[in-house]
Amino acid sequence: MHPNLVDHLSAFILVADRGSFSAAARELGRAVSSVSYSLAQLEAHCGFPLLERGARRAELTERGRALYAEARAVVERARRFSSHASTLEKGEETRIRIAVDVLFPIAALHEALKEFTREHERARLQFFTSSLNTLWDDLRDGHVDFALALLAALPIGMEGRSFRQVSLSPAVASSHRFARQPGPLTMSDFEGERQIYYVGSHAVDMERSGRTFSSDVWTANDLEHIRLMIRHGFGWCFATEFFFEEELRAGTVRLLRSIDAQLHPTRSLGAVWPVDRQPGPLGRKLIDLIAETATPEGILKSA
Repeated sequence: MHPNLVDHLSAFILVADRGSFSAAARELGRAVSSVSYSLAQLEAHCGFPLLERGARRAELTERGRALYAEARAVVERARRFSSHASTLEKGEETRIRIAVDVLFPIAALHEALKEFTREHERARLQFFTSSLNTLWDDLRDGHVDFALALLAALPIGMEGRSFRQVSLSPAVASSHRFARQPGPLTMSDFEGERQIYYVGSHAVDMERSGRTFSSDVWTANDLEHIRLMIRHGFGWCFATEFFFEEELRAGTVRLLRSIDAQLHPTRSLGAVWPVDRQPGPLGRKLIDLIAETATPEGILKSA
């Protein structure tokens, strides 16, 4: 086996995915000549070309396509090996940095923390409010160790654990005209009404956001601000039952029904982390506890 096989396979996968040696080089933080050398060495090791170097795009050859999935599996296993070795080497963590999605049920998290701190009083926990606008970059850049979020799908390089499935619905104040409208609403109804949306950073491009359905969008980076805007009838937002739990109980906020499934997306409530930086022993312990309290019964108990 070539001593730099994993590096060569990583370069091969990125060139195939991006269709460009320069794009792969930028992502790997290497020179284009270094990436080209890796591909040349890998092809020499295999004995046949893996990529067709076109004028505009690099494409997999037939044999390259046959080996692509195996190459990805080898790189993934190597990342897991490095992550496991790192965990064994450092032992228990002294600090755990956790990104908490704005829609994650805080009551379930706090119930788990009660049990966790009984056994690990000296562990230092750091929590950061986040959203899918910035979550993946925070994980890739190593700013947090893992995230608690509502997820539709995981990007390449991430893995996680699902606790349960939850549904989102449009929410409005009981005084809002939508709350008085009989029957399920249509997509056109929501397109013409102001949507309130959480954005954690001024650098986020709202035109590329996947959960905005209105041409009139107000954004805020503070949950309490959004909660008050909804209660005052300024528009609608996506929410879970536990986000507006008190308001729903008091009758000041209502969850709406629509005939369009896009307005009732289902998400997986869980934890997620980079494949090459898996949570350590204490992080895994905390995730286990949150998984127990994040069940419907656990959330009801902690409310």
